[in-house]
Amino acid sequence: MARRAQRTNPPEDVTDHRFLQFPQTLSDATRARYVTNLSLLLTKEIDIAPSFDWELAARTGLAALIQEFLQYTHSDASGVELFVCQGWARLFRIQEPVYREFLLEFYATVSYDPRKPLNDRTAFAFRLGGVSRECSVIELATRVGIYTADETRSVHFPTFLADCLTERPEDYNENTFWAEITGGIYTPSTARGGMIRSTTYRMLHRVTEVSSEVAESD
Repeated sequence: MARRAQRTNPPEDVTDHRFLQFPQTLSDATRARYVTNLSLLLTKEIDIAPSFDWELAARTGLAALIQEFLQYTHSDASGVELFVCQGWARLFRIQEPVYREFLLEFYATVSYDPRKPLNDRTAFAFRLGGVSRECSVIELATRVGIYTADETRSVHFPTFLADCLTERPEDYNENTFWAEITGGIYTPSTARGGMIRSTTYRMLHRVTEVSSEVAESD
């Protein structure tokens, strides 16, 4: 359901591109950090994230089931719906060209200060297109198409973000979870996505697995 990632090595002269010729006007420490990061990136393989075939999922009757898993509804203590997050669904629908120079420039220069509020416009700093830029976490998520501007203006948006899980729940047990989705005993060395009984779960596993591989390669 997900197209195979394209993996290629960067051309030897990629650093000749003007976006990767970091200007001398930067401080020595900043420029040295950018150059070091770029050198490290050039030793890695670049994976192009695969796009999910939603048309095939629709034809097989699985699109609605997958969409249900990708959608999160934020409710108050009484169960009243406050905000519906479509972010995951939008993330897996992104199909845009990937330009190596932009990718290398961004990852070589990006920095993030987690101590700053989500709406702090200096939280993210990076260079793109040969220009130094800054933006907040919310602005970045909006610019890449995960949230809409109207959604971020909702009075419930801040509480939705605050309530989002950022780490594994304390009551999570991988052995119990594996037994639920496969009916078997969890053995890390032999566990495979193909053992998952539900077709929908297998597809979701494959999409997130490939996305994680791409992130780790970066």
